[in-house]
Amino acid sequence: MKKIFGIFAGFLICAAGFAVDVNKGELESAQSDAVQFENYGGPHAVIESASAIMGIGTNLGRQVAQDVENPLTVEPLSKYSIYHVVGGEDENGLDADILLLNANAGVDHINNLRRIITGYLMAAYGYSREDSETLAVFVTVYNAVYRGDLSKFSGKYKSAVLAYLTEESVGLSTNWEEWAGKTQIVIPLGSIIEGTATIETSEISDDKVIEALRAEDDKSVETREKLANIKEKEAGDASEKAKTAQKEAAQEKKEGKKAESEKSAKESEKQQKLADKKTEEVKTEREQISKDKAEVKKEEAAKAAETQNVKYLTSLFVVDEKNKLYSLMTVNPNNGQVVKRSSVKQIREKTVFPVADGLVAVCGVNDKHSAVKLCLVDEATLEIKKESNEILSENSPLVQSGDRFYVIVSEGGSNYIASYDKSLSLKSKSDVAVNGASPLNLYSEGLLVTDTRGNPVLLSVPNLTQAWKTGSSSFSDAK
Repeated sequence: MKKIFGIFAGFLICAAGFAVDVNKGELESAQSDAVQFENYGGPHAVIESASAIMGIGTNLGRQVAQDVENPLTVEPLSKYSIYHVVGGEDENGLDADILLLNANAGVDHINNLRRIITGYLMAAYGYSREDSETLAVFVTVYNAVYRGDLSKFSGKYKSAVLAYLTEESVGLSTNWEEWAGKTQIVIPLGSIIEGTATIETSEISDDKVIEALRAEDDKSVETREKLANIKEKEAGDASEKAKTAQKEAAQEKKEGKKAESEKSAKESEKQQKLADKKTEEVKTEREQISKDKAEVKKEEAAKAAETQNVKYLTSLFVVDEKNKLYSLMTVNPNNGQVVKRSSVKQIREKTVFPVADGLVAVCGVNDKHSAVKLCLVDEATLEIKKESNEILSENSPLVQSGDRFYVIVSEGGSNYIASYDKSLSLKSKSDVAVNGASPLNLYSEGLLVTDTRGNPVLLSVPNLTQAWKTGSSSFSDAK
């Protein structure tokens, strides 16, 4: 599976088009009703680990956990802030946490944003990691569905929450470029009792949110099942609280504590209503999930039969003509349907090389967010699975010889020729500095390049040592 076919000449493989034999189930087809997040897909100037990204949310959550019952503003001047907004008990409507992605926030992928929210929910409210990950999906889809719809929030939340929200920023854009400085992620809160709080799962899984999730190819059945499990636990907890409050009411009545008994009775009734509501939601959702599972299975079988012998074509397409930047798309050659679009929109020039683990290309731009690097793009998902540690010259070409890839790297204000293996590990680097725009002329004698003075330099392959000094007329053994 996943074999790449193409016609290649010499050492240079120009990927005007090549076929990819992949399982259709591994490819995404666009869904008009689904929430499609447009993530940054290029290389990064600074790379943070998944645990470090989750730690952003954890740090915010720890501070909220110290005093859940009172309003709190956490780190208002940092990249990410939290408004923990708790209004008056007598006011109708929901309390909420509002996660702000401030102007200097660097998050650019929905998975990383969900990691931040996951860490936050674990630290602030004690949810398990699995439950937090599930809730993070629903929170982000909920905020995307209601992006900019202030009237939706006005009808649901307390005035203290609404005081922070603006039409321009409320919710979550589906385009990562609109996140920093323009995002207020609303996390609705349920009951806040004795220093603990819960997420209002009914609000983040309303009909519009469920329909957006059902519009995905797999109808998000696994994620929806996990939320149903959370609601089931909520129903059980509420039922137990109702029984406890009922017993307290009976005992207080015996002791002649009329006011206390009435209060406990009301609490019992409230908890039982909550338990009944969650139970009904779980029942309805599980019935729909069961139907969706059968439909997904049927659709997958039909697609498999339809595309059994199709070899999809993956090619480079222009996305920025001025700056000569390209992206990858996979299409069905029988009908022209785009079955996969890459989020990597910064492939430089028109050269990519297929390897066992994907496609090797130079991609990125040099700015504070991105960097020009050597990238390995997964051939099925068309996403970057690895990038070089070193930054490349903006004008670096890319050539292959044997199992090595040659580019120009930038280091300390100078440029050097470097070789990498197929896993993008740096194997060798020239001692001589070269022009950052030098062509990489590959011959049997070695790699002929231009140094910083415009003179020719021949480098042996693969160790990249100088085969002869500039001005010499004879070649040494470059093998």
